[in-house]
Amino acid sequence: MKIHYWMLSLIIPTLTFAAERDFKGQLSLQGIAWNRAGSWYHSGRIQYIPNLQISNSLSSDRLVDFEGSFYLYINREDGEISDDLRPYRLNLRYATRQSEIQVGLQKINFGPAQLLRSLMWFDRQNPTDPLNFTEGVWGLRYRYYWLNNANIWLWGLLCKEPKGYEAVGSDKPMPEYGGRIQVPVPAGELALTVHRREIFENAYDLETYFPSHTYFDNRIALDGRWDIIVGAWFETVVQDIHRSDSDYFTKMSTLGMDYTFGIGNGLYLLAEHMIVQTAKELLSSNLEYQYSAIMLNYPLGIFDNLSLMAFYSWDTDDFIQNASWQRSYDKIMINLALFHFPDIRLLTINTAGGDLGVRFMLIYNH
Repeated sequence: MKIHYWMLSLIIPTLTFAAERDFKGQLSLQGIAWNRAGSWYHSGRIQYIPNLQISNSLSSDRLVDFEGSFYLYINREDGEISDDLRPYRLNLRYATRQSEIQVGLQKINFGPAQLLRSLMWFDRQNPTDPLNFTEGVWGLRYRYYWLNNANIWLWGLLCKEPKGYEAVGSDKPMPEYGGRIQVPVPAGELALTVHRREIFENAYDLETYFPSHTYFDNRIALDGRWDIIVGAWFETVVQDIHRSDSDYFTKMSTLGMDYTFGIGNGLYLLAEHMIVQTAKELLSSNLEYQYSAIMLNYPLGIFDNLSLMAFYSWDTDDFIQNASWQRSYDKIMINLALFHFPDIRLLTINTAGGDLGVRFMLIYNH
């Protein structure tokens, strides 16, 4: 891929003059068994993510660093074996005391919501995944921080595959661009985010391309968070899929709160509710979907933690339930989860086929 060679041309000087190198990795073993329509199915996976970080201090207030990481897995499900190897993170960053610019394959996410994220634009992080695994995006991102904690983000992306909530990608990598500004307010913060991408419906070349085969995805969002007695936040997004002869609007809003009760070692509660509306006009609603989610966390001690997550679709009356126990050491983590999933996909939760099941994960970080 040409973009890989372009990244290497930027990385080689950093490798040559680097002052500090850090190599680490994450090896995980996973086994899942689930029941669907009265029959049991099972799968096993070995996953390894090596990560190399190189940094070089150019001066007391300037730093350049490189992160390179690959994703390797071997999966066996009902006798069939699949595998893959691809870049996971591959980026170069230049930072000063109040700004940074990062180019390459990187993770970009923002917004206060954790379970039902209206602002899940560039990642597909599954809240039931203890690894927090998510694909990155190719692009350039600039961030500047003011002394009053206000900050601005600007980005340009080069993407082909769908990401976040996107149902379709483009037939070829197309430039996308957007930005975000976040400002402090009394007891909290507010942010405004915009993004725009152009999509081609069919593969084309210069001789067969017609402008009517393109459309635009325009998004604008407002989000905020406050910490008073409880933590409270919201995310609201308006997306306009625009063609030359029509528009299609999607409106997504999330309300959330969290609080830690003084029970035992501290019982943490998080709850969120999402409303999704679609229509051909901005102020109307042809279809509406509503989801609710709750998460409870309770630390049993220094090493052990219990977690319960539940997701509910008010329209289809489907439940997702995931209860887990996790024991963490310095380098090893053990996670055992019991789940009950519907037969359909609910948001970004991997339902693993549906119904009742159990998952065991052994994670080693070095």
